[in-house]
Formats: sequence, C-alpha cells, structure tokens
Amino acid sequence: MARVRPATLLILTALCALAGALIPHSFGQAQTTTAPRKGARVVKAHAADSCADATLTPDEGNLPSIRAATLCLINRERGAHGESPLKPDAALESSAQAHSDSMVSADYFEHVGPNGQTPLSRMRSVGYIANSRDGYVIGENIAWGTLWLGAPRAIVAQWMASPGHRANILNARFRETGIGVSAHVPASVSGGQTGAIYTQDFGAIIAP
Repeated sequence: MARVRPATLLILTALCALAGALIPHSFGQAQTTTAPRKGARVVKAHAADSCADATLTPDEGNLPSIRAATLCLINRERGAHGESPLKPDAALESSAQAHSDSMVSADYFEHVGPNGQTPLSRMRSVGYIANSRDGYVIGENIAWGTLWLGAPRAIVAQWMASPGHRANILNARFRETGIGVSAHVPASVSGGQTGAIYTQDFGAIIAP
C-alpha cells in the first residue's frame, strides 16, 4: 500500500522599522498585538463577508485571483481588530513577487536572498523607498504550503496563528502592501508535491 505524504506548510516573518535614514534596522519577530487599539472601531466578520477564491489552489493561470483573495483575508482580519485596510501598492507587489520567484528558482526559504538581498534592499530597488530623506516602516511575511495548504485561507490562517506574522498583519503603522505568489515550492522542501510560496511585503513611508 502506497504511503500518502501529508500536506506541509511553513512560515517566516521579518520586521524592519526606521524613522529616519540613519537609525539602524533589525529583522525579527514583531511584538504581538492581540487587542484593538483604544478607541478603534471593531468590525466583526460575518459569513457573508467571505473572500472569493480563498480556498483556490494556486496555479500559473489564477495568481491575480490568489493575490486578491489573500489581500481580502488580510484586510478582513485587520477590520475585525479595528485597523484600516491595507492598500495594494505596485512597487511592493513587484518586490514580493520577485522574492517568491527567487525562493523557487534558487531553492531556499529565507527573507535574505542568496546574494544578500534583504526586504529593505528589495523595496529600495523597486522604488518603494524612493530617497534617503524619507523614513519608513516595513515588514515581511513569507510562507509555503503544499496541496490544499497552499491556498490563501490556509496561508493566512497560519500567519494569524503565529505571533510575529499576526503582529505584522495587524500593525497599525502599515498602510500599503504587496503580495507575490509563485505556484511552486522550493524543490528541497516540496517532497515532490505541488503547492505555492507566498511573500507579503508591508510598508508605510514617513515624510520628513
């Protein structure tokens, strides 16, 4: 009798905050915020608010729908905790998509690329952080899942169950986001199964 390999899901998080160009940055888990901010309006989620395509398995032909479903789920979580929705940003999406594609092609699962590319350097290279005078707050969540665990609902559920990822998702300072999805998993961790890898970049630019 053949053995069936179970579906697998793995996640990582990073956070970087700068109020000015000369302040040092660090990557690591953000502090968890489990309660809404004082005075925030809490919006309860209802079944009717379900996000389209949340259980869709990613493939090369449906990635725009996967990104939209993921953002819908993220913003529903933010709304349920009294936070404003994140706005999609083309530069952050470019940064996130490049990282997801890189993790698949170079066969790794980390925030830092094989040539030393960090979330900060990637966001600079696509023009999200346009000049050295601007301050910024940025963060990043990554995840991969095989089979049905590669669908948006499973990815976001695992992010919300992890303190660092949850903190990035509910961070009141973030205003924009970009989501990059590849309908593949790095070969060294896939076990020969189909799946998907996700990068979500978060940001806010602080004008001088």
